[in-house]
Amino acid sequence: MTGALPYPRTWTAPPPGRVLILAPHPDDEVIGCGGVAALHRRQGDEVHVVVVTDGDAGDPDGRYPAAGYVELRRDECRRAARELALAPPLFLGFGDRTLAPGARLAGALREVLERSRPEVVYHPATTEMHPDHHATAVAALTAAARLPFTVRTFAYEIWTPVVPTHVIDVSAVWEAKRAALAHYASQLAYNDYQRAMAGLAAYRAIFLPAASHVEAFAETTPPRGLRTRLRHALGRTS
Repeated sequence: MTGALPYPRTWTAPPPGRVLILAPHPDDEVIGCGGVAALHRRQGDEVHVVVVTDGDAGDPDGRYPAAGYVELRRDECRRAARELALAPPLFLGFGDRTLAPGARLAGALREVLERSRPEVVYHPATTEMHPDHHATAVAALTAAARLPFTVRTFAYEIWTPVVPTHVIDVSAVWEAKRAALAHYASQLAYNDYQRAMAGLAAYRAIFLPAASHVEAFAETTPPRGLRTRLRHALGRTS
């Protein structure tokens, strides 16, 4: 029988530095790490969001005109970013529900990472059940392992909870996170993401009982030696 997992560390502030958030769809960045993004901005960090898919499968009932739907979702994302004082988001334009964790996606993410040179990256977890979330996570870690510079990587929660290594009180910026998600009217028309997001944040407060809302993350940064071996191995197979 193995021992109990260690309790997550408590961040009193997020790790400083230039931040990149990888979001499979417009809205995942707010649900998964909108609070920590707002806290990064409060301490003066640059925060950039990269949205991988165009979100065109987000209207299965055809409630919105198809011709302008992708731009509608992008505009929602831009307004959510402004709400959190983030940089204007970058859209890669991959097809919604078409992502595969292969060389094309990993190469696109690596190019973005090399161009922006972040010090902290937030990405979905590889344990995510949504196929686009999972593919983004695998590609993000593949891309990060090939970088010629050091970056800390953390998985955030969307559909599937992580086994957290770090938690942070986001109560002070919760209203900004809630307001950012409110800009995604096209998605809130289908699911009560506000309720789900608040429920998860309240549940995570079990680690910080004095907090009303907490975000949890799993660090995925490989150890330095392993990182070098991964880079060499991936280089031989690319």
